[in-house]
Amino acid sequence: MATRSKSLIDLDKLLSVPRFNRKINFGNNSAAIQFTNSNSRLIVSGSSEGLNLGGESIFFDSAAVASGAIASSDNFLALDANNKLVRSNPAANLRFDDDVKVHFGNDNDAFIQYRETDDDFLVISGSSAGIVLSGSKIQIAGTLEGASPLRIGGELQFVSSGKSNAFKFGPNQEAKLFYRDGADGTLVLSGTAAHGTELQGTAVVVNTTLGIGVGVDNGDITHAITLPNRDNPSGQIKANAFLSYSSQRYKKDIKVLDDPMDTLNKIDGVSFKWKDTDRLDYGFIAEEVGKVLPNIVTWEDNKRDAQGMDYLKIISFLVEATKKQQKEIDKLKQMLE
Repeated sequence: MATRSKSLIDLDKLLSVPRFNRKINFGNNSAAIQFTNSNSRLIVSGSSEGLNLGGESIFFDSAAVASGAIASSDNFLALDANNKLVRSNPAANLRFDDDVKVHFGNDNDAFIQYRETDDDFLVISGSSAGIVLSGSKIQIAGTLEGASPLRIGGELQFVSSGKSNAFKFGPNQEAKLFYRDGADGTLVLSGTAAHGTELQGTAVVVNTTLGIGVGVDNGDITHAITLPNRDNPSGQIKANAFLSYSSQRYKKDIKVLDDPMDTLNKIDGVSFKWKDTDRLDYGFIAEEVGKVLPNIVTWEDNKRDAQGMDYLKIISFLVEATKKQQKEIDKLKQMLE
């Protein structure tokens, strides 16, 4: 016991002597405490396994740590008096070795790691509850990949435009979603070349002030659904039936057509050939029909050239003309009998 006390006294005297380059080694001389000169700091060096500072509280000089006065060239993390994590030298880079995890939380289940061994990815792994990225602006420069659903609670904005900045889908990335900047400013949803695009749902509602164009540009849309003026299936609609709003609930001033035959006599049914295909067809000339029934013809802005006409409206004249003609036939039959 006396020998141990004498050793402690000798150690105390040794440390109190104002000399430099004093070093006390621990273990296999891999850990040490050293003071080199009067302008240097006290160096506490751990072994190859690191250095463990334990205790209920660990205090740092907040002013020295925040200003970087503790370290002249080295860089390390420390807690200041407000329990904020600060860098001893703000101008220096802070680095962690490859594949080292920086853990967070009491259970160490959240971490940040540069995964050099597997794929050169920086991994930010949250706890079982996930990760929250918070800020007035979060920018992602590069490719966003993931096997799990990506859920976004707030507004999502994409400032880049053009096909080269599109969201791409499928193994060949041929299906795209992008904003086409320019005069039309169109959001483009482009499906695959082999199978196109499919919209699914109990109901698909399209809210538009101009209409839907199929195979036409924005400037050519004139109705709720506009197809191109082509003499082929791309300019046609195929269906089992077409329903028109025709209930008396929607109508007023209902009158039977007075002289339908006179109206029909002013309209010529014609044969013609389409200019783009030279195919023979039958119908009416909308401009001529517009002189007799202008309200069933749709006109261009110049009010001279017709866009088209509603053929179905002619049926009511045909029905009433046929009925009137049949009455005259029946009357003639009675006279002959």
